[in-house]
Amino acid sequence: MLSKAQNDLVTQTGPGTPGGRLMRSYWQPLVTSEEFPIGSAPLPVKIMSEELVLFRDDKERLGLIGLHCAHRGTDLSYGRVENGGLRCLYHGWLFDIEGKCIDQPAEPEDKKFCHKVRQTSYPVQEFGGCIWTYMGEGEAPLIPDFQFLTAPEPNRWVARSVSRCNWLQSLEGSTDPAHTTYLHRLAPGTRSVRSAGNDARMLRGIDPPKINIEHVSYGTRIYALHNSPMGGKYLRVNNYAYPCVAIPTTSTGDAGYQGRWNVPIDDYNNSHFEFFYRHSEPLDKDALRKLRSENVEADNRHTRRLENRYLQDRESMHGDGDFSGMGRYFPAHDCFAAETQGPIQDRTREHLGSTDIVIIEIRKALLKAIKQMEETGEAPWRIRETTENPFEEFVCLSSFIGEDEDGSSFCRRILGERKAAE
Repeated sequence: MLSKAQNDLVTQTGPGTPGGRLMRSYWQPLVTSEEFPIGSAPLPVKIMSEELVLFRDDKERLGLIGLHCAHRGTDLSYGRVENGGLRCLYHGWLFDIEGKCIDQPAEPEDKKFCHKVRQTSYPVQEFGGCIWTYMGEGEAPLIPDFQFLTAPEPNRWVARSVSRCNWLQSLEGSTDPAHTTYLHRLAPGTRSVRSAGNDARMLRGIDPPKINIEHVSYGTRIYALHNSPMGGKYLRVNNYAYPCVAIPTTSTGDAGYQGRWNVPIDDYNNSHFEFFYRHSEPLDKDALRKLRSENVEADNRHTRRLENRYLQDRESMHGDGDFSGMGRYFPAHDCFAAETQGPIQDRTREHLGSTDIVIIEIRKALLKAIKQMEETGEAPWRIRETTENPFEEFVCLSSFIGEDEDGSSFCRRILGERKAAE
C-alpha cells in the first residue's frame, strides 16, 4: 500500500513533476518504425502529457516539435513539409527539425522576428524498430543495448498498443509473475495463440510460483520458481529495468525473451511497446502481424476493451473451460487487469500479500530513483559510454535448475559460465 503522496509521485509524469523528470531522464519510444515509415505525413503524438508533432523534413531528417504553432496555436501536423522544415498552413511560418523558425512570409525580413521565435523541440532517433525521443535535461544518455533492440533484424520485432490507464498499472502487470497461473489459465488441451515451443503449463504447472527478487544496477531481477509437473524445479528469471521496462522470459528457455516498454501518453493512458526477440532463429513476423491484426484495432487498442467488457463469454467459463472467458490472446487479458483498476489505481486502498513482493520492491525502486533525482539531479542507470557493458549481470531465461539451487545461485552460475567462455 502506498500513501496518496507516494502514489502521486510514481503515477504523475507531466512537465514539472518528480516522476516526469525521472521518465524524461531516459530515451523513450514514441512510435514503431512500421507506424512511421519514410514518406509518412506529419504525425501528432502525445507523450507524458506533452502534445508534439513527429515529422521528416524534405531531406528525410526526423524532427519532433511542439504541435501548436508558436504564432497562433494552429495544429502543425496539418502543415506542409518543404524548404527545410514544416510550414504552418495558417500564416506560413516554417519550423525546422530543431524547432527554429526559419521563415515568416508576412513579416518584414529586416526585422529578424523569426530569430526570436522557437517551438519546443526534442532530439529524436530511429533505433531497434522504434523512433525514440529524449525529453530530459542536459546531455542525453545512450539507449540501452538490449538484444531485442540490437539483434539482427530478422530476429526481432516490435508492436505498440494503447491502454486506457496509468502507465504504472501496465508495468506492474508485466512484472507480476503471480498472475500468470490464474489470469492466463486456459482449458485443458488448449494453448495460448502466441505459444511457441514448450507448453508453459507442462513446464510450470498451474500452482502459483515461489517468488523472490534481487536488486541489480539496472533495476530488479525477478525469480519465479515452479514445481514442474514434469519433475524438478523450473525457474523463470524476469527483470524490471529503469524506469518503465519489463523484460519477461518465455517458455523458450534461453532462446529469447520479450521487452515491454510502458510509456505514458498522459497520466490516464499509456503506450505499451512489446518487443519480441529470438536468439536462435528468425521470427515469423507475418504470423505475428496477422495475430496482432486479429486482436488489435487501427486505433492501437485491443478489440477486447472496457467499452465492450472485453467481449467476455461467461458460458465458456463453465467447468474446465476458458478461465477468464476472454479468449487465448494474453495481452488482452493483461489490458483488462490494468484498465479495470481505474484510470489511476488508488493504491491507498489495496491489500498486498506475500506474492506481491515484486510489486512492492519495484515501487520502492521508483520512489528511491525519484528521491535520488531530487537530491543529486542524476537518475540511476544512465549509460554514458559505449564501452560500458550494462548487461554484465543481465539474465533473462527460463530453465530447470538444480535441487540445491535457488534463483540467485542459478544466476551466479550462469554469469560465471558466461565469463569463463569469454
